[in-house]
Amino acid sequence: MRDARCLLLDFDGPVCNIFAGLPARAVAESLRTALEKAGGPLPPEVRATNDPLAVFRLSVSLGEDLNQLALRTLTEREVQAAGTARLTPGAVDLMELARGRDLPVAIVSNNSVAAVSAFLTREGLSGLVEYIAGRTEADPSLMKPNPHLLDQALTYLNAEPSAALLVGDSVTDVQASKRAGVVAVGYANRPGKVERLGNAGADLIVTSMQDLADALRSL
Repeated sequence: MRDARCLLLDFDGPVCNIFAGLPARAVAESLRTALEKAGGPLPPEVRATNDPLAVFRLSVSLGEDLNQLALRTLTEREVQAAGTARLTPGAVDLMELARGRDLPVAIVSNNSVAAVSAFLTREGLSGLVEYIAGRTEADPSLMKPNPHLLDQALTYLNAEPSAALLVGDSVTDVQASKRAGVVAVGYANRPGKVERLGNAGADLIVTSMQDLADALRSL
């Protein structure tokens, strides 16, 4: 924290539970229904997953039209989910402390920019976030673990990668951090994540966002 010049936060997990009110499995099923109605021959792996982002990733194999349909449908459902998403304890404290110390905060998320913006507006947090690097394109290869979104945020903030922290709760967050040269902070918010994030190469692991806020406050 002492060396950080910007703070990058994954959205779903470190900032909120986006699917707290609208379950991820329901969103995944909604995507499957839309693709099937449009004539998409769904492979077994699409039918088996309850992860809407996984359905979107796999939609690219169905052709451009269905991939674009998956993008639109997923974005619509994420914006809907943002209306019932639940804040992560400690996240607001961390962002407020960062703002007070002139430490810019950016959201770096595989979720859509529209959903992130809707949630921040709902919670009155838009003023604490300098930039949102989120999903806007139909190409799923641009999502994390690709460092594309991190690079966008770093460019906007004019920050060196080595002076940035990315807090994320998934292996793909850690992988993207490593590829971008950013310090990877793993947020282990569920059982088993300490080991998984550690094995992925996280530089630091916390089990509470409040831990990071307290660290920043102690400086």
